[in-house]
Amino acid sequence: MYKPHLDKYGTEFPHWESAVTRFKAAHNQSDVARAIGSKPQLWINKLSADQNGEPTVKNVIAAARVTGDHTLVHGLLLELDMAGITLPKSDHQGSDTPLTSQALEITATAGELARDAITVQQAGRVSRTKRDNAVNKATSLMGALALFVHDVEARFQAVPGLTIAIDTFSNSAMPGITG
Repeated sequence: MYKPHLDKYGTEFPHWESAVTRFKAAHNQSDVARAIGSKPQLWINKLSADQNGEPTVKNVIAAARVTGDHTLVHGLLLELDMAGITLPKSDHQGSDTPLTSQALEITATAGELARDAITVQQAGRVSRTKRDNAVNKATSLMGALALFVHDVEARFQAVPGLTIAIDTFSNSAMPGITG
């Protein structure tokens, strides 16, 4: 039988509640409701903590699709100790951005997260806004890493002979070089 666990604030689903708060702040919910084919007040009530109703899985998917904002999906996954990333919608072609530029952007974002962590550690507390920004930054970083992996795969699969040659060279024993 499921037994709810409460966080230190007495909240059963803190990631979901945080995601709903961020999503509500980021979008006009009446517009979202109309775009997903729902009545505005019904949708607003589903996102309200003091109402009994909650959005269905289909509502969450539809809201993510029409807004391009996956905050609600990320909140659901975090409740399950999982994280999600947005995969590229492509025909398996890599982006035109050079890999070095992508790597530098990933490193810069990781540095920002490290700086934020140091600031929070020194202050001994974190505001909801800083926490939300860190979650958004980290989620974005995971997506950037996934896209980087996708681009590496796409670029090196495009030249299979070169990939095989590099693999052979790097895995073969070289006199005087092997250790």
